[in-house]
This record gives sequence, structure tokens and C-alpha cells, in this order.
Amino acid sequence: MGKHKVTQEERKRAEKEERELLESARFLNEFLLAMKKAGLVGEELNALALLVVAESRLLPRPLNLFVKGHSSAGKNWLVTRLFRLMPKSAVAEISSASDKAWNYSQSDFRHRVVYLQERNEGAGTIDPIRTLISEGKLIRIVPGYENGKLVTKKYVARGPVAAISTTTKNHLQIDDETRHISIWVDESSDQTRKIVKSYANKNARLSRKERRTWHMVHRLLKKQVGTKVTVPKWFEEIADRLFVDDLRVRRYYPAFVEACRTVCLLRSFQPNRKRSNHGRLEVDFADFAITALIFDPVFVESLHLDKAAGEATRRLVDDISGRKRRPVEAKDIAHKLGISMDKAYAKLRYAAHIGVIRQANKPQTNNRKAYLSTPRPRFVPDPEELFQELKDLKEPIRFVHPITGEWVTYQHEK
Repeated sequence: MGKHKVTQEERKRAEKEERELLESARFLNEFLLAMKKAGLVGEELNALALLVVAESRLLPRPLNLFVKGHSSAGKNWLVTRLFRLMPKSAVAEISSASDKAWNYSQSDFRHRVVYLQERNEGAGTIDPIRTLISEGKLIRIVPGYENGKLVTKKYVARGPVAAISTTTKNHLQIDDETRHISIWVDESSDQTRKIVKSYANKNARLSRKERRTWHMVHRLLKKQVGTKVTVPKWFEEIADRLFVDDLRVRRYYPAFVEACRTVCLLRSFQPNRKRSNHGRLEVDFADFAITALIFDPVFVESLHLDKAAGEATRRLVDDISGRKRRPVEAKDIAHKLGISMDKAYAKLRYAAHIGVIRQANKPQTNNRKAYLSTPRPRFVPDPEELFQELKDLKEPIRFVHPITGEWVTYQHEK
């Protein structure tokens, strides 16, 4: 926060404002507003996913995330916008590290976000990070001398830690891929136009006072370390309707449940939020619905990694198609990528063959084919549809949509 000395009055005002933020049903919307003031352009879902991953550091089994995209796409920019709202003590930023350095760190990383920029071989070995993520601790036994005698010493680095890494690689080693959630920065031409336009805008910027308030929000959340967050019995209904046609779901679904727990923790300050006699929290249906709105697209994207070439074409078709969903032809692909018509046709044929795009027009004599992207199956069931099936939930569910800021109500049809 610089060299500005915080007065007692400023601190009290910030404490009052942090409480109001955490108690607000629009907490996530206020977070996005602060992120936009900090320089965020678009990327709302990715920003919310980053927040949930960062605050999962407070739970026993934190989340881990890769931000993927080409060079200059804005991966690290996106992450650092979030860190502007967090105190430095909550983040451990690492450019490179040896495997031994991790072991000797002891509790330096406990309940912090470990941030590795541009994850690659130059950042050092990744095996210690994997172990710290999956096991919650690293143990190293080394020989040494004490009072002239040979002894062994044990060094323990303790977690839990949340991890956020950026990479230009679309595919990673399978052990990394399944231990992490992956998000992709928006590389569409529409997003590029929004970014370049933002440089000329003179919108409100994040003030010192607002940064101080958000820092205190995260410090207050840190006090929730140790709070047990349970899931209700009706979560079995989610598992019964889960997409299970891929083995990676065995790791992705537990990550989704931890995201639900984190959202529950973020919303636990709201008035009338019930806790058990032992101070425990239970995930409610609104927590699940909000988590599904943020993370279902994330896991759907990850589950289509094995169709990388076709997925790249699908994204390109979506980009060219735009909001009006205009069907895309080979000439559009050829013009966009600067390739021959033959290569454009080949890309479209392959994407259609694996089912990520579909022909949008009827067969014609001149063989002109136009395409649109194919809707992909959900990862978790649609919250509103699931609510209609859960007859044990009698009362209507109301929450604020994390993106639009509008009130959403689910109630049983009469």
C-alpha cells in the first residue's frame, strides 16, 4: 500500500466496509467491479474462478489452476489483477526454485497461494509442487553432523496451498493436467477490440482506500481457517446426474465439491446464514448453483482437451460466428487464418467428424457447407432443473447471479 500511514479513522472505516462487502448478497459482483477498476477487461468467469481458487487456500484441500493462452494473451495480467486486491502475505510469487528450496521452506506456504508465472522447465522441477499440492506436505531427510556425530535431519514443508500457474501450453503432463483446473484466456477478436478500446477509456480506477478494504476482506476471510464446511445429503443427486464418460471426472468432481465449499465460505458472512452448534457450515443450494454457473463451463472445456485440434476450430467458428450465430464457411476460416481453402475445408471436416461443430445449412448442389459449434454436455446438472427434482427442498432459493447481478429465484412449479 505504499508509504501512506493508515489512520485509526481510516482503519475503522475500512473494517466497516469490509463487513458490508462480505455480508452483501452481491459480494461476487462487487469483486468483479473492483477487478474492472483494477484494469480487468472482460474475462468475468475466469476472474471469479481465480477468486474461488485463491480463497480455497483456507480449506484443507485447496484448488489448483492453470491459466492457459498464447504469449501476449494476458494470462499474467489477469492473475495480477486479482493479487492487487489481496494482501502480499496471502501470495507466494515464484519465478524459479530448486527442489531443495521447497523442503526447507517449512510453513512459509501454509494457506497461501503459490503463483508460478509461465510454468516451464526454467521454473525448476515440478515434482515437489505436485507433492505439496496432493499430500499437503513435503518431507526431506538429509544427513548431517551434530556434536561430531553423524545424524539425520528431517525438514518438513507444510501446506495446504492453493496453486495458480500460467502456461502457453494447451496440453500438460497428465499428472499436472488432472491435479489442476484449467481456464483459457479469451483470445477472440471481440475481446481484443474491447482491450484496445479500454486504453482510451477514463473510467474510475481502484483507489487506495478500495484496495485497503479488499485487503482487509481477505484478512478477515483468513480467520475462517479451520472452519469445517460439509455437504448435504442431496449432493448424491448431483453425483447421480454427473457427466461420467471420462475418467478425469474422478479428480474433477472432488475439485468441484471443494469449489462449492469455498463459495459457501465466501457467502458465510451473509445475514441469516446458519451454522451448527460446533460452528460448522453446510453448503446450501445457492452455493451449488453459483459454483455451477462459474465452474461448469471450466470443466466442460477441460474434458474436451483430447480434441484439441477440433476444439481450436470450434473456438474459431464461435469467434467468426459472433453473437448472432452466423453460420461459418470455409472461406471465412481461410481468410481469418490466412490459409488455403483446401486447408480450411480439412479443418472443418475434422471438427465436424469429431462432433464439435455441425453443418448448419441443408445440402446444396454447389457443395457449400456452413457450420456452427455443437453444444457440449454439461459437467454437473443444470441447477434450476435439479431443484425441480429435489422435492425435499421446500422453500424457494434466491441468490444474485455472479455475472449479471440480477436476482435469481428457483421455486417448485405448482
